[in-house]
Amino acid sequence: MHLFEPGHVFGFVRWRGDGFGTQTWRVVVAVAGHPGEKLTRIPGLKPGAHLLLHAFGKTRAKRALRAIDVLSDAYVMHDIHPAYWRHVHAQIASNLPLDPYDPEVFASLDLARSSS
Repeated sequence: MHLFEPGHVFGFVRWRGDGFGTQTWRVVVAVAGHPGEKLTRIPGLKPGAHLLLHAFGKTRAKRALRAIDVLSDAYVMHDIHPAYWRHVHAQIASNLPLDPYDPEVFASLDLARSSS
């Protein structure tokens, strides 16, 4: 079991396979919540977290993993702003291309979200 401090961004990959190959593909990036907060229930995670990116299915999970690989080559992963992970989720879910990561742009989006 892993424990995360509230506000800590983390991710995990989950898959299930059988004799016919991989059946379930899932990539998740989330933020650990504070005690008493309403959290999203995520399979394999208790009690839950604030979901930033959830890529379910082979094609979407592979796109998410490619995005993570590109980011990890250029940035320290825990420095990526949560707004970018939300962007990655929305673009993958809509089957649209990802915008490149710009720390200043996505930091301002996080700031705007927290002030509203």
